[in-house]
Amino acid sequence: MSLAKIAKANYLVEASYSLTLQEQRLILACLSKIDARNEIQKAIELTASEYSSLMSIDIKNAHRELYKAADKLYDRSIVVADPEKTEEFRWVQKKS
Repeated sequence: MSLAKIAKANYLVEASYSLTLQEQRLILACLSKIDARNEIQKAIELTASEYSSLMSIDIKNAHRELYKAADKLYDRSIVVADPEKTEEFRWVQKKS
C-alpha cells in the first residue's frame, strides 16, 4: 500500500503557530482522514473514538479535548493575503 502525501500551504503553517496543541492535533487528525487521490471532501467527520485511538488517550479525555479544541477553532481564522486581495477563512466552518 502506498501512502499519499498532504502538503499544507505556507499560510496554513503560519496560522497554525497561534493554535494550542489540542487545536493542532484536531486539525492534523482531520487532515489524516483526507485521501489526496480522491476529490477533496467538503466536510470531515472525526469521532471521539478515532481521536482517542490516534492520540492514545482514553475516550473521556478525547471527548473533552475535541469539544474544547473545536470550540476554540470556531473562533479562529486563517488570513490569506496576496498583493491583489486579502481573504479570511475560519478553521471550522460549522458548529454542530
